Amino acid sequence: MTKHFLLVPLLSLLLTPSFAQNGSDYERFVNDAGELSNIYRGQSPLVYNFRHTGTYYAYSENFEIGVVKYNGKIYKDVYLNLNSHLDELNILIKKTGRTVVLNNDFVGYFSFGGRDFIYLKDVNKSSGSVPQIGYYQVLYNGSSKLYKKIKKIYAERINETASIQTKSKLERMFLVSESYYLLKEGSFHLIKKKSDLLSYYKEKKRDIRQLIREKNLDFRRDKDHSFSEIIRFVESGTTKSDE
Repeated sequence: MTKHFLLVPLLSLLLTPSFAQNGSDYERFVNDAGELSNIYRGQSPLVYNFRHTGTYYAYSENFEIGVVKYNGKIYKDVYLNLNSHLDELNILIKKTGRTVVLNNDFVGYFSFGGRDFIYLKDVNKSSGSVPQIGYYQVLYNGSSKLYKKIKKIYAERINETASIQTKSKLERMFLVSESYYLLKEGSFHLIKKKSDLLSYYKEKKRDIRQLIREKNLDFRRDKDHSFSEIIRFVESGTTKSDE
């Protein structure tokens, strides 16, 4: 049976702001935070006031220990998570359980869960397939660079039967959308499939195809690894040019 989804770009009726603390609470918070108080200043995230399937975070609901460069200063051992629905970096104050949205204009880069991210804003709009401003995972960082954009899209679906949890046929959910961008010689290129990537390394196609066979690269199930391996292989300088 075909499943029909209704994508809903605006959720203003289902999202409410989480208000900041009062003056005395904030003073205690600053004292407890110490040198981290600068990064802990900020707005509280919006609250999703509805049951849903999937997550609006990039990978999971869990905040993980990471590193962030914020306003020129590096902060280590902080708890981070990326809201890929609103494209916001959240930081958890472990002691109080409060979550804060970091100002993206001050975020240089961050890492958590073994993944590296940057905030792309200075892009040359006259070159190639220009990605939108926002947070991107860095999959490869060499002469060429490979960025991944993770978006969580809110959608609704009417099921034939009511959910045991919600007692409703209406199912609210977050669907994942992933895009890949190759930055090569100053231009961005949208990479959707293997042939897109190979088209930018035409002189190495024979060697790349051999690499794909040897490493059994799976472009359908693991684009992150497969795309990265090809770029790393080409930039290693060990390939033979097609003649």
